[in-house]
Amino acid sequence: MQISVKKVLFEIPHIQLAQLESDEYCLIVEDTELNDLVEDFLWDEYVYESTFVSSEGRDKPAIYFNTFGAGLPVEGLIERLRAINQVEVESIFRKNN
Repeated sequence: MQISVKKVLFEIPHIQLAQLESDEYCLIVEDTELNDLVEDFLWDEYVYESTFVSSEGRDKPAIYFNTFGAGLPVEGLIERLRAINQVEVESIFRKNN
């Protein structure tokens, strides 16, 4: 998927939140189980407008591009993302890849 990033707003290994040139937001997550974790973590307050999954082959993790509209209250989303346990994220990623 070709996306045009205006600015990266949040980033930890395997998870990134970016503002796109279109002023929409995109939460990019490497790995299916990590995407499930993030989705479960955010789902009550933040629902994706769309999701695109890219897979470059069997030996590489799937990459999820989860988009939100331009009107997203992004500060609250960033605070929720900061609460994700980075040790757990890395553990899940290593287990699956």
